[in-house]
Amino acid sequence: MTRPPSMPRAAWLVLAASALLSLAIAFSFPLLDPDEGRNAEVAREMAVSGDLVIPHLAGMPYLDKPPALFAAGALFVRVLGHTPIAVRLPAILASLGTLLVLASVALRIATPGYAVRVLVLTAAAPLFAVLSAYVIFDMLLAACVTVVWTLLALEVEQGPSGRRRLAMFAAVMLGVLVKGPVMLVWALGGSTTAALCLRSRSPLAWLAWWPGWILVLGGAGAWFAAALQRHPEYARYAFLEESLERMTSRSFQRDQPLWFVPAVLVAGALPWSLATPWRWPKRRSARIAAGFVLFAAVFFSLSHSKLVTYLLPAIPALAWWAAEGWSDRPRGRNALIAAAAFTPMLLLAGYPWLRAAALDASGEPLARVIRASGAETVRYEDCYSPGTDFLLGRSSSVVSALGHPITSNYVVRYRTLLRERGQWRLFDDPGAAPGTEVIVREVRRDRATPPSGYTLIHQDARFLAYRRNPQP
Repeated sequence: MTRPPSMPRAAWLVLAASALLSLAIAFSFPLLDPDEGRNAEVAREMAVSGDLVIPHLAGMPYLDKPPALFAAGALFVRVLGHTPIAVRLPAILASLGTLLVLASVALRIATPGYAVRVLVLTAAAPLFAVLSAYVIFDMLLAACVTVVWTLLALEVEQGPSGRRRLAMFAAVMLGVLVKGPVMLVWALGGSTTAALCLRSRSPLAWLAWWPGWILVLGGAGAWFAAALQRHPEYARYAFLEESLERMTSRSFQRDQPLWFVPAVLVAGALPWSLATPWRWPKRRSARIAAGFVLFAAVFFSLSHSKLVTYLLPAIPALAWWAAEGWSDRPRGRNALIAAAAFTPMLLLAGYPWLRAAALDASGEPLARVIRASGAETVRYEDCYSPGTDFLLGRSSSVVSALGHPITSNYVVRYRTLLRERGQWRLFDDPGAAPGTEVIVREVRRDRATPPSGYTLIHQDARFLAYRRNPQP
């Protein structure tokens, strides 16, 4: 096997610039509730408990997603403490890993110039750049999906390799542990669409490699079996309710019009999504990438559950496809540089507004006030700010008979079963909850009437916080 050309200097510059932009975003913006705050707090509670099988939020089992992202965050929390950068590092590292995989494979089957173009287009895409510092599952999933289709392209070009297929199935296993069965859908659906684009069965051959499926079943299956031992209903929830029901029904209230997916792909890859002279790709590797993009477009258009972040794994493949339309000539290089500058300039120009909006959706202001008050105990009444608990580094009591403030479909749907098992850690009413120094309520449910013996110390767009009056 011939060694690939060494990484061009321009590629290293792109990787360095991408890392700096991710770190700048991570240090400039607070954790956003509910997604970032929730995922961060789950990771913190995992770091404290050491339970890598069942994630927890506010002491409640949080089985809406598998544990891989939380475990990665917990590792960095133990090293760096309960800080935003600790829980954002997994996404940052996954984004850099995605870029390194793209460059490495491009150098093997294309040219150094093509590798640089793919890196610039991927790193410059606003959806990729922003989510590279966001505590959510989709960047890790994007890295796993990218490993699959790039190594699939390498296999089609150079023939099968046991080591390569082992890496592909390891990516599938990790993707399942990050976000569940949707990784299998990406692998199977993307490979099938790639086969249609190539008019060849070769992209499907790797799926028949049985040692890989043993790896997936042994890794992801071992965790799944351990979770089932403690929560037997999880099989029904994971496959039928969380996966199939999410895609086929409107019960999750995430349905969008048919134009949503193309709009996200165009907006998420500005400006090059509009500047690229698009054509049907000539390279086999680009047709494989196009297959994964087309699969995503069809699958998520048909699904009744659509979020912007779901399309992130398609961005690197879209960039690989687009790279064929860009030239290494001076005019092409200048246009590429302009495309690379778009996202940083956009973030810089909008920073004051973005920062203010982020603070409104963050638990940071509330955490700052509670910390300044010297309070050691907090009680949330029919509301919850997981980002605040994360920043304070401790779990607070939550009053909720139904569990909706936890933002966990699993908790809401199986609350009766959790109560029967003695795993319900929420309180039905304030009278059943322990005494506390700070009470937090939702603005829309409270008329700013302080509880008896408490004084208002904080009010923002979401919460009111009351501090217990000092004893005479």
